Amino acid sequence: MIFSGTSFEEPVRILSDLHLAHPGSTVSAIHELRPLLEGAGTILFNGDTFELRKKALLQRAKDYRAELEQLCAKIGTEPVFLTGNHDPEVSGTHYLDLCTGKVFLTHGDILYEDVSPWSKLIAEMREVLGRIRSEYPPDYRDDLELSLEVAKRISAETRVRPAIRDGRLRKLRTLLAEAWPPHRPAKIIKTWLRSHYLGHALRNRFRPGADFIIYGHTHRAMVHEHDDKHVINTGAFMPLSRAMVVEIKGGEISAHDVGRKSGHFCAARRRGTWRVT
Repeated sequence: MIFSGTSFEEPVRILSDLHLAHPGSTVSAIHELRPLLEGAGTILFNGDTFELRKKALLQRAKDYRAELEQLCAKIGTEPVFLTGNHDPEVSGTHYLDLCTGKVFLTHGDILYEDVSPWSKLIAEMREVLGRIRSEYPPDYRDDLELSLEVAKRISAETRVRPAIRDGRLRKLRTLLAEAWPPHRPAKIIKTWLRSHYLGHALRNRFRPGADFIIYGHTHRAMVHEHDDKHVINTGAFMPLSRAMVVEIKGGEISAHDVGRKSGHFCAARRRGTWRVT
């Protein structure tokens, strides 16, 4: 779904990868997000907001969504949900063109043809990819809509193993699960080191006129500039990850680290401010 030219009430804030309902998410309750949402006209939740690929978590994810929408209504902000690879069917919106095309927003799962090369399910995902790819033209990766369609299908059709158990040690269990098998951390680091190059390449391929591409997916918060073009990754609300919040207001984009104060998430250190021209 293209929203090029659609007007969102400002300030517009962008968050991603909250992974609500996942036992390892650093968000334990929706009210913890209030300072990040308060004062915004629109919140763009850029994918992986909820865990929707595991049946055991669907009801909890549904409850979280209801609570999140209730909070947004209470404070007077409009939530807009974009799809990710963990919630590929949360809406029909896979990307947005903002600021008259100067800002390209998408979750980031089309950075990689196999969606998540670091995943424990990568063998299964590549098998699904091979089956799905046979239904599309050989050059489908040059078409934004087809690339997104394939990515969402891979995510929706890939089995997700049982979730990490709840409890006081759920975040530690998440860390241990992420670190196994032993070669996986090295794969994740390699992915992190390359992701900004892929971000620039994705923008060049599909939105050469855009000055900014904003995505999440890799769980590495960062800002990278090259030839006056910017890649902004909003990170994740997961252990060993850092999240960022991006705000668009009055022709300016700003990015802040997300910190915690008195048990609530809030905007912290400023990463940068840029004019959208």
